[in-house]
Formats: sequence, structure tokens, C-alpha cells
Amino acid sequence: MPLRESCTPTENDILLRDELEEVQARHPDRFKLWFTVDRAPEEWAFSQGFISADMISEHLPPPADDNLVLMCGPPPMIQFACNPNLDKLGYRQSQRFTY
Repeated sequence: MPLRESCTPTENDILLRDELEEVQARHPDRFKLWFTVDRAPEEWAFSQGFISADMISEHLPPPADDNLVLMCGPPPMIQFACNPNLDKLGYRQSQRFTY
């Protein structure tokens, strides 16, 4: 199952949000989408702040051979937040893709 975690400054900065939500709606059993922003509006239903192991384990399925985590964000976020926390949770490099 492809898993996508997106982290942006605000919800207006989410790249391809409509298209990604459409994929999730068409394939809810095969695609899990979760957004994280720095500054969230009051009614925000997703995460806000720094990506942590708790956030990942709460919103994404555990590591498995048929799961792929897709990450999009600035290199420091990927290097210092996403990858170390995915390591802690047991996700292998082959289960991740950054773009």
C-alpha cells in the first residue's frame, strides 16, 4: 500500500492535494494519505508541527513488504525528521521514496 505523508508550511502549499485526495477516495484500501503543516487553520483535521515517530505510527500502517512511504518536503525535513523516525519504527530504505 503506498503511504504518503506530506509536510508543508500551510495547507495552501500542499502539492497536488486534490489529485492525491482523489486517488485516496478511489483506492482507500490501497492508498493512505496524511498531511502535516507548520501552521494549521483551526478546523484542520490532520497533523501540525514536527514529524515524529508517534505521528507516523498513529497515522500510517506499520512497515510491511507491500507498503511504500512516499515523502515530499525540504531535504532537512526528510533527513532529520522523516528518515530517523522511520528508522526507529523499522521501515527499510526500500520501503521509502522521496520526491
